[in-house]
Amino acid sequence: MTAAASERPAATRGSLLREREFLFIWLIGTLSSTIRWLEMLALGVYVFDLTGSPLQVALMSILRMVPLAVLGAVAGAVAERINRRALLVAGLVVMTGVSALLALLVWSGNLRLWHVAVGVVLSGVFWVLDFPVRRTLLGEIAGAERLGAAMSLDTVTNNGTRMLGPTLGGLLLELLDLQGVYLLGATLYLLATVLALRMSSAPRAHVERAGGLLGLLAEGFAVLRGNRLLTGMLVVTVIYNLWGFPFISMIPVIGKDVLGLSPLPVGLLVSAEGAGALVGALLMALFAPMRHYRRLYTYGTLTYLLSALAFALSGWVVTSGVLLCVTGLGTAAFAAMQSTLILLCTPAGARSRMMGVLSVCIGTAPIGFLHIGLLADWFGAPMAVAISAGEGLIALALARRLWPELTAPQHLPGER
Repeated sequence: MTAAASERPAATRGSLLREREFLFIWLIGTLSSTIRWLEMLALGVYVFDLTGSPLQVALMSILRMVPLAVLGAVAGAVAERINRRALLVAGLVVMTGVSALLALLVWSGNLRLWHVAVGVVLSGVFWVLDFPVRRTLLGEIAGAERLGAAMSLDTVTNNGTRMLGPTLGGLLLELLDLQGVYLLGATLYLLATVLALRMSSAPRAHVERAGGLLGLLAEGFAVLRGNRLLTGMLVVTVIYNLWGFPFISMIPVIGKDVLGLSPLPVGLLVSAEGAGALVGALLMALFAPMRHYRRLYTYGTLTYLLSALAFALSGWVVTSGVLLCVTGLGTAAFAAMQSTLILLCTPAGARSRMMGVLSVCIGTAPIGFLHIGLLADWFGAPMAVAISAGEGLIALALARRLWPELTAPQHLPGER
C-alpha cells in the first residue's frame, strides 16, 4: 500500500454504506446518539428549572459518565469473550424499556428526580458499549485502509445528532414536557433494536478469547505501557473530558440565566455546537488525509478549548452561537480521530480492550463536571467555563511538550 493510496479521499465512504452490516451498525449509532444529545439538553433544562442549581445540572452529567470510568475497561475485555451483537441487542432492549417506563411515570405524575437520575445512570451504562462494541465492529468491517472513512462517517452522524437532538429536546419540552422526550427515546431505541436483530449473529473478525478477564485487562494495559503514542493520545482524551467537554452542561444554564432564553432557543443555542461539528465532520470525511490525523486530533482539542473560553466571555446571543459553532469544529476533529487513531495504533487482537481503556479515559469526565459545577455555584457559570478552559489549555500545552508524537504525521501500520 503506497502513501498516496492510503490518503485517497473518500470514494470509500459510499462503498461502506453499501455494506449491510456497516450500514446497520452506523444507523444504530445515529439513533442512540440522537437520544443521548436530546436527553442531555432536555434533562439539563428540566433539572435547572426544578432545582435552580448549576451543580445539580452538572451532577446529572456526572451520573451519565461514571459508568464509563467504572466499567469501560471491563466492557472491553468482555466484548472479546462474548458475541458483540448479543451485547448490543441486550443493551438496546433494556434502554427501550427504561425510556418507556420513564415516559409512563411522567404521564402518571409520579416522576421524581431520583427516577431521572437512575435513567441517566442506565443510559451511561449503555454508552459504555459504544467504544468496545459498536465502534470496534465498525472498524473491523472497514479495515485499516477505510478506518478513517468509517470513523469520519460515524462522526458526521454523531455531530448531526448533536445539532438535531438538542433542538428536538427543546421543542418537546415546550410542547409535551418530559413525556415526549422519553417517548421519542423509547421509539428510537426500539428501531435500533430491530436493526441489531437483523445483523449477522456472528460479526466478522470477532474471535473468542481464552483466559480470564483479569488476564485480558492486564494484556491491554501492557500494550498501552509499550506505546508512547497511545499513551499521549489517551492523555489528550483525559484533558478534553476533564476541562473541555463538561462545559456543555453550562450552556443551558448560561442560556437561561445569562442570556434569558426559553427552552427552545436554548436548544437551538446548544444545536449551534452540533452544527459546527457536523460541518467539520463532513469536511474531514471528504478531505482529511491520513498524514494529518494526529494533528487534527490535537489541534481540534486546542480549538475547542479556545472557543469555550471565548464563549464564556461573550454576553450576546449571536456571538455565543458563532463561538459554539467553532467549538463544534474542534469537537469534530477530536472525535473523528479519537477512535480512528486508537484502532490504527493498536494490535488487532487488543482493539476491544484498548477501546475499553479509552472509555475509562472518557469516564474521567465526571471529575470535570463536578469541577465546573462547583465553580459555577461559587463564581457563576461563565466564570466556571473560563477557568476550566484555561486549565485545559495549560494541560494541553504540557501534553504536546511531553509527547511530540501527537503532531507527527500518521501512516498506515508498517508504513514510514
